[in-house]
Amino acid sequence: MTYTKAQIEAGVKFIQNANVNFDYDKDDMRIHFCIDANNNRIWTDGTSIWNKNVVKGVKVDTISLIATHSKEMYAEEDWDSLKEEDLYWSGGLAGTISYDGSGKDGTWYDGADDENNVLINKIKAQDSDGMIYTDDGFIANTKKYMEEHCDFDSKLLGEFLDFDYSEQGMQDDGAVNLDVDMDGDFWIKCNDELVKFANGVEKVA
Repeated sequence: MTYTKAQIEAGVKFIQNANVNFDYDKDDMRIHFCIDANNNRIWTDGTSIWNKNVVKGVKVDTISLIATHSKEMYAEEDWDSLKEEDLYWSGGLAGTISYDGSGKDGTWYDGADDENNVLINKIKAQDSDGMIYTDDGFIANTKKYMEEHCDFDSKLLGEFLDFDYSEQGMQDDGAVNLDVDMDGDFWIKCNDELVKFANGVEKVA
């Protein structure tokens, strides 16, 4: 895939942001973005079907977005025989938004699980705020935080890094689980260009 100069420059700017830590593990073929939210409040909008329309500013610690290349599932000697449809970056269940669920200072209150729940999926007790899961505003405002504090240009970079809620059963207290959609090849390209620029080799092509 060919990337434009504007896309690469936007990607480099995002990686360079002080709140963004980019790590590419070549051996494990895994890319990890760890984004520091600095306990800023990210707001819900009350649209979740798993709580009673709770609107709160949730104190968020970090946003972790991970994807692993599909080659990791195959023996190295089989890589040459893989077809194009076999090659992709997978971020299913691999993202996490870590937040303060203590209820203190107006943040989200996870509370306890319902002791009478007989289902596999958790149900929160009556005094809990419930689950953030499926709240549209929380995801939208997380992306807004990245735009405003992390130099994430959604128009140029949205097709290379995106996320949404995963399964209900994967949600946990203090941690919103995500499915991550990532073009790892793009981010490796951005990182390579950043390294070249830092070494004075050349500017972004």
